Amino acid sequence: MPNLFAFDPLVGGKWWHRPGVKDTLQLTPDQIDKINKIWMEHKKRLIDIKSDIEKAYLDLENMMSKPTTDRQEAYKLAERLGQLHSRQIENRIKMGIDIRQELSIEQFEKLKGLRREFTRRLREKGPRAGKKGGAKLN
Repeated sequence: MPNLFAFDPLVGGKWWHRPGVKDTLQLTPDQIDKINKIWMEHKKRLIDIKSDIEKAYLDLENMMSKPTTDRQEAYKLAERLGQLHSRQIENRIKMGIDIRQELSIEQFEKLKGLRREFTRRLREKGPRAGKKGGAKLN
């Protein structure tokens, strides 16, 4: 999935709490509080959706392990999984949009710059970047 924002709201945790990011963007306490609330609201929904996905896969696994499978029931389950995955992606995008709305244009541009720098360092350091001693986004 392409990164439509300067960040992936779910990768790297609460990036707005990192001192380097917070200082570079000059985030206000009010912005941090609002972003935290947005993150919590969406994260709870994503946890529920993930649970529903896991249950549906369990049902599918059970269904497919039987000697015969009801094709229509299996198709319904496949459709349900598609809908759940779609809701998951939609919720992640909406979280990114909602967080983006809390940033000024200047802050968002700075965040994109930090993201580019992090990506550049990641490419230079290889697959272990971001781990101990690797590229970090402060």
